[in-house]
Amino acid sequence: MLTLIMAFLFTILLSTNGYAQKGIMRLTQQTLMHEVRETPSPLDGQHIAVNPPRFMWPDKFPHLGAVLDGVEEEDFKPEVTYRIRIARDPEFKSEVITAERKWAFFNPFKLFGKGIWYWQHAYVDKDGKEEWSPVYHFYVDDQTRTFNPPSLQEVLAKLPRSHPRILLDANEWDNIIERNKNNPEAQAYITKANKCLNHPLKHLEEEIDTTQVVKLTNIVQYRSALIRESRKIVDREEANIESMVRAYLLTKDDVYYKEGIKRLSEILSWKNSKYFAGDFNRSTILSMSTSAYDAWYNLLTPEEKKLLLRTIRDNGKKFYHEYVNHLENRIADNHVWQMTFRILNMAAFATYGELPMASTWVDYCYNEWVSRLPGLNADGGWHNGDSYFHVNLRTLIEVPAFYSRISGFDFFADPWYNNNALYVIYQQPPFSKSAGQGNSHETKMKPNGTRVGYADALARECNNPWAAAYARTILEKEPDIMKKTFLGKSGDLTWYRCTTRKSLPTEDHSLAELPMTKVFNETGIATMHTSLGDIDKNAMLSFRSSPYGSTSHALANQNAFNTFYGGKAIFYSSGHRTGFTDDHCMYSYRNTRAHNSMLVNGMTQKIGTEGYGWIPRWYEGEKISYMVGDASNAYGDVTSPLWLKRGELSGTQYTPEKGWDENKVDMFRRHIIQLGTTGVYVIYDELEGKEAVTWSYLLHTVELPMEMQELPDKVKITGKNKAGGTSVAHLFSSAKTEQAIIDTFFCAPTNWKNVTNAQGKALKYPNHWHFSSTTVPCKTARFLTVMDTHGNNRPDMEVIRKGNTVQVGNWVITCNLTDKGKAAISVTNKAEKVSLNYDAGKKEGATIVTDQVEGKQVSKVLTDYLPDFEI
Repeated sequence: MLTLIMAFLFTILLSTNGYAQKGIMRLTQQTLMHEVRETPSPLDGQHIAVNPPRFMWPDKFPHLGAVLDGVEEEDFKPEVTYRIRIARDPEFKSEVITAERKWAFFNPFKLFGKGIWYWQHAYVDKDGKEEWSPVYHFYVDDQTRTFNPPSLQEVLAKLPRSHPRILLDANEWDNIIERNKNNPEAQAYITKANKCLNHPLKHLEEEIDTTQVVKLTNIVQYRSALIRESRKIVDREEANIESMVRAYLLTKDDVYYKEGIKRLSEILSWKNSKYFAGDFNRSTILSMSTSAYDAWYNLLTPEEKKLLLRTIRDNGKKFYHEYVNHLENRIADNHVWQMTFRILNMAAFATYGELPMASTWVDYCYNEWVSRLPGLNADGGWHNGDSYFHVNLRTLIEVPAFYSRISGFDFFADPWYNNNALYVIYQQPPFSKSAGQGNSHETKMKPNGTRVGYADALARECNNPWAAAYARTILEKEPDIMKKTFLGKSGDLTWYRCTTRKSLPTEDHSLAELPMTKVFNETGIATMHTSLGDIDKNAMLSFRSSPYGSTSHALANQNAFNTFYGGKAIFYSSGHRTGFTDDHCMYSYRNTRAHNSMLVNGMTQKIGTEGYGWIPRWYEGEKISYMVGDASNAYGDVTSPLWLKRGELSGTQYTPEKGWDENKVDMFRRHIIQLGTTGVYVIYDELEGKEAVTWSYLLHTVELPMEMQELPDKVKITGKNKAGGTSVAHLFSSAKTEQAIIDTFFCAPTNWKNVTNAQGKALKYPNHWHFSSTTVPCKTARFLTVMDTHGNNRPDMEVIRKGNTVQVGNWVITCNLTDKGKAAISVTNKAEKVSLNYDAGKKEGATIVTDQVEGKQVSKVLTDYLPDFEI
């Protein structure tokens, strides 16, 4: 059985490269993805991936929207009307589909026949004049998969007219109560609600602490800190109200309604307080009002219904007008995807038929989900990183679970969900620190309860055995882990588990059965492991080279890697997430100088989608694995309008003194090869400048200081963690280099937000250790790193160099370590009958991998592949 599973998975992995291109692709695009949509979807001439396609096009009046938390949107956003037509012929006479929309997307809810189709969209001005786009065409072929959810009309025809209808279906109410009588998770809601009955609520202004806020002089920081302080109180009360709502649903005891509506009425009065600010606070008010309205509908007095409907109307109207002609065409609108979209969606369906404008909200929210979500790409990765992924978990489960319950259609059949289960596993294995991507990655020391609960939900909804194995592995050692995140605002799925009828898969698998390498090429992230089934013995390398660039919560860490052993970091991204755009964040955390990548003339990568990388080729094998990152387009001046505006508001200086200057990079490709399960990773950098520049190879540690030895033919850098793990980097260079290790940041962190630890003490931010190896000015440079990562179970591997050949155990590495000729590297192990060969000057620069799979010789020719990116 295991052999069949591995063979099946390997076949899938070998087929993921889609339409490969010839040789080495040198991209000239300013961006691969846009902050604000600039291209239609489907693209002209595209072979679409899913049938029916989701039609999207650029806004007639593009704008930035809200730029920073606490900074009001200033752009004028007029109402618009669009038309679309789709047909079999470019004259739009055969099998024509037409529609008119108030937003820039359209879902046909109709399967398209194979072959060529044509489409066109138009903006309609106030006088009815049409401004048509060019005619685009796309293809439906044998590779196009089918995923066709029901239309909104079909969904609404099945929407219950009674209440409750959101948190549960009234027809299942008594059954849910019976099923949860002895459920400890359900009892937790009742226990929480009972505590609230004896603790009267004070007014917001009596509770909020502004002693630290008033000391701030930067207006952006002042508003951000004020929102943070008010959210502490509002979020606490949301947990109280939601527990009373659910306690009532679990018991039908109206004592929870009586105290709950009294408490909620006081909270709703806070909207007039000068301390009540931010879209998260407004969305919390909307969420509580929706839950109360739907759950207590049959008990509410006419005046209470009016109060809740008025609150839902006023707040829902604000969110809808923020979203429409904005959300659909933004690469990511963080707060919206995280929770406010889910909240408006639930408010819309809760009040449909009872609040006139709810019909418009329902139309927009449902169609937007079908158009853009659950993921912003197909591979299942999450571009905003390991920490901010968790803020989206309730949305990713509760919205499609609700749609599925109402319609009978399985929204989790979208392949993104099964792919995302692999993201959950590979990017943060059980008991392991996260892979180190995105804002606040450094805080994710091991999977928390929300991640485990999400894996549990994926296992149920997708019948996914790997998600089940992930959750089971953690729960066996930490059975109470999901209790620790009970009533968490954005990630807790306790109520989902109390109400779902879906059970866990019966198949019993181990994570050890999975391949040890996984590449999410569209997201631009990857990890390599040696022991997924036993994290205490796992050597891990994570990598990022992403078409999303460094916008949103992503960092400027193209072609950066991190190493781990035993679930703890060794060479790892440095810095502290002290804010979104404060000086430490922009100069010593988000900045490339904080990551294990490369500086050029001391200059960092761009901030914004313009500072992009990509993974042009990869191979996920058993005895050898491989990936290439290309950050050739990542460097240069910051040009993003959004980030220039953020810099202006926050005081960020995009200057050479701070690390940004004209791009001098022509090529930066980083090849990473995993040598079986030895824990040895071979990293080969090919670097070409537009002129002679200095190349600075960077490494960082965050737990323990590094050790460095300068030897005649290499530099040896040793990093360690507190779990007994070691990474020894044997660094070879084609140019003369100068080494340095420092233990201070370019810009020191400050705790201006007054963040406290579990004991209520203000957090202190320790320094980290930073290594650099900087070449003399040269136009071409090559670095070779043999990275030996292991635990106390064995000594360091012996690494022997003879000219351009390096031997590590039975592995022989030959590469061009001069500044002459084309870049080239080969890795062979005759005993294992595996090899990898790359020569930029031969065979159109292809990489040829020879491997043993299930006793058979497999040969794979890898050439560059660039996906069709959606936005």
